[in-house]
Amino acid sequence: MVSDRPRPSRALRERVFARSGGVCQRAGCEAMITLETFHVAHLRAHASGGPLHESNLEAWCARCNLTVGARNAGDNRLRPREWQLQALDEIIATIARTGAATVSAAPGAGKTVFAGLVFEALYEAGLVDRMLVLVPRRGLANQWSDELAAKRHVQLKPHSAIERAGQHGAAVTYQSLGSRDQLEAHRLQVERRRTLLVLDEVHHVGDRPDGMMPAWARNVTELAGDVEHNSLHVAGVLNLSGTLWRSDQREKISTVRYRTLDDNRLESLVNFEVTVAELVARGELRPIDLYRLSAHVRLADYQNLEHVEGDLSDLDEKPARAAMASLSSIGSWRSSFVASVLDRLEVANRALEGHHVKGLIVANRQDAARAFYREVDRQMTERGLRPLAALAVSDDGPDAQRTLENFRAQKRVGVLCTVDMAGEGYDCPDIAVIGWASNKLTSLYVRQVTARAMRVTGRERELERVIPAAVVVPDAQQLVEQLVAYLAPFTHEVLLPSEDTRNGDGELGGGEGFLPLPRWVLEDATRGQNEFVTVPYADGSREDVNVELAQRLAVELERANVQGIFAARIIAATRRTVGDLLASRPFERLSPDAAALEQLSTGAVAVAEAEANRTGSIEAQASMLAAQIDRLARWWQINGDTPAAYFNREINQAAGITGGKRSTASVEKLRRARDAAREKVSAYCRQTGVKPPRSWEDR
Repeated sequence: MVSDRPRPSRALRERVFARSGGVCQRAGCEAMITLETFHVAHLRAHASGGPLHESNLEAWCARCNLTVGARNAGDNRLRPREWQLQALDEIIATIARTGAATVSAAPGAGKTVFAGLVFEALYEAGLVDRMLVLVPRRGLANQWSDELAAKRHVQLKPHSAIERAGQHGAAVTYQSLGSRDQLEAHRLQVERRRTLLVLDEVHHVGDRPDGMMPAWARNVTELAGDVEHNSLHVAGVLNLSGTLWRSDQREKISTVRYRTLDDNRLESLVNFEVTVAELVARGELRPIDLYRLSAHVRLADYQNLEHVEGDLSDLDEKPARAAMASLSSIGSWRSSFVASVLDRLEVANRALEGHHVKGLIVANRQDAARAFYREVDRQMTERGLRPLAALAVSDDGPDAQRTLENFRAQKRVGVLCTVDMAGEGYDCPDIAVIGWASNKLTSLYVRQVTARAMRVTGRERELERVIPAAVVVPDAQQLVEQLVAYLAPFTHEVLLPSEDTRNGDGELGGGEGFLPLPRWVLEDATRGQNEFVTVPYADGSREDVNVELAQRLAVELERANVQGIFAARIIAATRRTVGDLLASRPFERLSPDAAALEQLSTGAVAVAEAEANRTGSIEAQASMLAAQIDRLARWWQINGDTPAAYFNREINQAAGITGGKRSTASVEKLRRARDAAREKVSAYCRQTGVKPPRSWEDR
């Protein structure tokens, strides 16, 4: 009798056979096989739920396949991670008892597989018959379907309310519920068969664009019911999110439990949480290194009819964001930025012994993404590489989604340029480098984009070597702070629309008959001389290492057969161990990078003082004072307990220097700033016992 189980397509047979090399793949058998005669063998038997999926198939000879029969030759489903095992019993018990549970797991933690494990357990317990997954974007429905089939043999039909016979459920977008026909089809399925409803990135259900909750968000409530009033319409709900969140009362989600805060806002409650720091410590996510490109910028301030000029790291938030929004329009800056991204890619490629690592450049506008796309191709050609720049922007419609999928599938080094399309939910573990060219600084967005570079590849597991992800950023204080905080314990945030630099104080005009004008316009930007790589720690602290020094150490590490990609982390660790030990000895020595910075800054002070003594001019005196301030700031960067940007801002405020404009400040203001810096360093040294700068001529 012929079996009614599905047969593999010819294309699938050919792929399975191609992997075999013409030899039976069953362990211990070396029989020769041909395309016409081999058997497609299920490792996990069809009778046990093993799917007709490439990950579950091998090419066997007839003898092996017919001898084993319907027994399982092995179970190749992905083994659960430690956090998934820890969470599983608690989540199953919560759903069985109360109907709904919420899991907060960092991006890249494996929420998709965990949902599959929850469904399997509830199915085996006889509590559910099927699962329905709701996702924010269409591409994610395909991704859920593919990943669950490959890793847990749970089969979902994407983009449909009704699954086929033999499938375990469906995966659709939240937006699809806006159709009443689709909603009614889902409701009928939920009534007929006990359904586990999985809400991926559930915080999207509370989104209120333009102040109005969209129809599909209301329809989630209609489909799922309300957990607070014990009136769920489904057998169970699993809420998944990459972040905890606070929100407005109007954004309440019916499947989530909350507590009300003193300010009447809602704080989401979770049943299990796994953080970035935990996953990095277990080697399940990459740590991050921040490569900060300094920039000297000049902006026109049309409100005060003046210019703001200085280092990007010293600017207040609004002018800094305005500058970041326009940096990509400066050709020389764009070229330097792309070069730094490609440098990081080259290092990662070498560290993984030629693996096809990839980069992601996130721009703030589509025209900027296109400009980066052209620049990447140009520079890759100059470096003798086969260009692989990809552009995915929403204006390209369905083609953009195909671009994302094709980029993920490519087996060579390349860079994807986009605005928002490769953020939340885009799974491409080969991305190891991010170029941050956006002025969007909300914590949620920063976390979602950064996570694209933190997934660990199979190549890293094979080499037993997890490399740091590199994030190349303009050296803007607000952005660096957000990224450093990424590994720190997470603080709930209020989900509010991101502020555009043209709104509020950043906008002029706005009355009837007037077009709104931006307050700040970037006129020029040049790449600064000093660049640093920041190593964030899980406690929220950080170490800043001079890039040039890290590059020199990397060369020496390679000679000692140690991967140079870890140079910055080795310097950071040395500061916190050997450096502290040396500092506690009577014969004190500076760490190598501190010594290098000390030498540079001392030399700058000496030159400035000599010029001031020679001419006595206002400009010479100002240059001398600025050099002294700079030297103290560099000392603070190495020895202080806050970022150097905080130090600079505090002393500027003490001196009445606004907008970081030391280049145009009076001698008197610079002297006040220098004195404030001296006092801050002196007070810190008295409190901590840290030795003040060598050659303490600034007293």
